[in-house]
Order: sequence, then C-alpha cells, then structure tokens
Amino acid sequence: MFEKILKQQMMNRILYALIPITLFSVYLFGWRVLAVVLVANIAAYITEWLFVRNKKAGKITMAAFVTGSLVALTLPPTIPLWISALAAVVSIAFGKMVFGGFGTNIFNPAILGRTFVYISFPNQMTISWVKPFLPVDFPGGFAHWHAGPSMVTSATILNHYRATGEALHSMTEAFTGFIPGSIGEGSALLIILAGIYLIITKTAKWQPMVATLLSLFVFSLIFYPQMNPLYLLISGGAIFGLVFMVTDPVSCPKGKWAIWIYGIMIGFLTVFIRRFSLFAEGFMFALLLTNAFMPLIEYGLEKVGVK
Repeated sequence: MFEKILKQQMMNRILYALIPITLFSVYLFGWRVLAVVLVANIAAYITEWLFVRNKKAGKITMAAFVTGSLVALTLPPTIPLWISALAAVVSIAFGKMVFGGFGTNIFNPAILGRTFVYISFPNQMTISWVKPFLPVDFPGGFAHWHAGPSMVTSATILNHYRATGEALHSMTEAFTGFIPGSIGEGSALLIILAGIYLIITKTAKWQPMVATLLSLFVFSLIFYPQMNPLYLLISGGAIFGLVFMVTDPVSCPKGKWAIWIYGIMIGFLTVFIRRFSLFAEGFMFALLLTNAFMPLIEYGLEKVGVK
C-alpha cells in the first residue's frame, strides 16, 4: 500500500504555502483542525492508491495531498472527521480518477468534494461555527484540542453581512482572520501572502487570480451597491478559492483570453449566487459551473482564431 510517491515540485510548493495558513488555524480553533487535515490526506492517499495499485508504473501523486489539504481547509473546524474523509474520497475518486487521473480532470477536485459534503450534510457544514481564539488569548488553540461549547456561534461574517448589511467584525479582524469560518479561509492576509509566493515561484499564474479578483470586486459593487466590496471580498471562501482553486494547473484554461473569461465568469457567478440564492457562499458552485463550460468556450475561441 505504501507505494512510491511521484515527486511534483509544483505541488510541494502549494503545500509549503498552506503551512502558515494551517498553523494559524490551529491557533484559532485548536489542534483538532490538524486532525481534520490529516484524516483528509490519509483518505486521499488511500483512494488514489486503490485506483493506481494495479497499473504498471502507477504512482500516487503529490497532488493527492494537495487535494486532501485543500478540501480539509474549506471545512468547518467542528466537522466530524468521517465527513472530512468522505470529502477527500469524493475529491479524488470523482474529481480526478474517474477522468483518468492527474492531468485529465475538468473539475477542481477539492471544490467538487467540498460541494458534495456541503449539499449532503448542510447541518454539519452551515449551522454552527466556532468563535476563534483572539490575540489576547495567546497561546490560543495551541493549548487546546478544540474550542469549548461556550465559543459556538450560529453566524458567519458573510451570512450576517449579506442578510443585514451590518458587520459582525471589523475590517481588520476580517483581514487578519480572527473571525468564525472554515478552517483555512479566515486570514485574507496569509492567503494573499501565499498567493504572492505561488506567483513568485511560478507555481501559479497571476492572470486567473487578478481576473477573478477584479470580477468579484466589480460585481459586488453592482449587486451590493450599499455594501463595502472589500468586506465582501475578504469574507467567506472566495479569497482562498481564487488563490488555491482558480489557479489549479489542470482545470484552469491555457489560452490568454480564455483565462480572463474564466476569471470573470467565476467572479460574476460567485456574486450572483450570493445575491439571489439561499447559499451565502457561491464560490464553489461558480467554479464548478465555469469548469463545466470552459472546454466549450475554449473550443469556440479556437474556432474563431482567438488564443
């Protein structure tokens, strides 16, 4: 079962970028979040092994651990460990391996797994959230397995702001990450720094990040004219998604024009779903819908001679 792992330096750098975000989440919510990430990675490894074990020269890819880590970091800190494992299994099995393995999937695997458990287990995914330890609570979660029941809240920053227009937390708290939310989506500051690292090391392209960012900003102004678009941008999982999901080297389009269309569509659909659906966070649906349409759009661009 312990097959050799295919070395992928690009995937290693993504994992390096996730380390500060993961450690910060431990401070916010306790060591249990590390168990959520570990369980997802084990499940991702086993699932990919089941698919490649009988293949000649079949190896487990480092991308499996990237997928396991990413899907785990999009889950709430209180998520049952078995749901974390299930999210990773669906991500690998139905997001990647059914298409033929690494390099052939059209959907972002981690987002597919996250969407599956979001729809299948809405209570565990949306009902209760944990208030994070604050800077004054040092050493915070490093001294706890998880936050106590007295720290449970029923609202996320995005849910409340979308419904009332009132900010539960200051812009500084939202930017630094001391807010309720999913494990790795809180600190916009750390996520932006991770994005800069990925761009500098040429691990990820800046164009899909910028296209999605601008689209989110512009359409937030259009659909929420009375609200601060920056506050909407750093709330929820969109900022995490535009750095780690939109830039997926496999599901991201290759042509220059296609990349900008890709980012604009993701931003528009994210805000549109936030505004007109019951779902506060529309990014995961927006990315999956865009992934589904991009092959057709790329084909059309190729036919008219646009690259």
